[in-house]
Amino acid sequence: MKKKSITGIIVVALFIIGIIAALIVYKKVQTVPEKSQVGEEPETVVLSADENPFGIEIKKINEDYDLTRNYYKNYDNTGLQKYIIPVIFTDKRTYIAEMRESGYCQYGYESKEEGLVAEITEQQRKNWLELTEKDIKRVIEQNKDEELYHFKISDDYKILYLDVSKEILNSQSTFTAKMSSLMTLTYDSEIYQVLNGTKDWSLQIIVTDMETGKELENIKFPEEDYNLSIETWDNL
Repeated sequence: MKKKSITGIIVVALFIIGIIAALIVYKKVQTVPEKSQVGEEPETVVLSADENPFGIEIKKINEDYDLTRNYYKNYDNTGLQKYIIPVIFTDKRTYIAEMRESGYCQYGYESKEEGLVAEITEQQRKNWLELTEKDIKRVIEQNKDEELYHFKISDDYKILYLDVSKEILNSQSTFTAKMSSLMTLTYDSEIYQVLNGTKDWSLQIIVTDMETGKELENIKFPEEDYNLSIETWDNL
């Protein structure tokens, strides 16, 4: 009799444990958010957060990665704002993958008629603008102690001032760092203007010689190209 009682207790206990385990699994399944239906994801990779304008780690894009709107299986842009990104400083496939992964836009894709398109909510627009302003301040601060060049930018991010020494031409690493920062500031200025409704955006870049204070270049990008070389000083 005692054996039967013990056996019964064990069976009941095992039954209860099974129910508890099933409930735990069910709860975990229920708490995983449903992912939007999209096309093929990028392959696993290695682009660090410092290597793209959205500040996120991104995956390497495979050859069949869909850049068009067809990537989204349940596309619905109701209530979204559309912005065209005219100039980027990386390849389209990488940029679109970064944009999609970033969370700063609802839909990012390439259109034959319009180019690179970002469709976003108002909150995403505000978040993207905040990221852009923080990045501008980060780059300015990061370069403030450089001996061979200094950046300043206007409050509306439409005029960039660059004081530079001729000696920078003798330091490849410093010249490369300066160009990288210049591209970042140019891109950030573009995004800030585009997200604030400026269709024909431009950045005036005024370059002066650090030693003499003389103007080396005064251009409007992207209509005019930035080109700093030994001839720039020779033509003073």
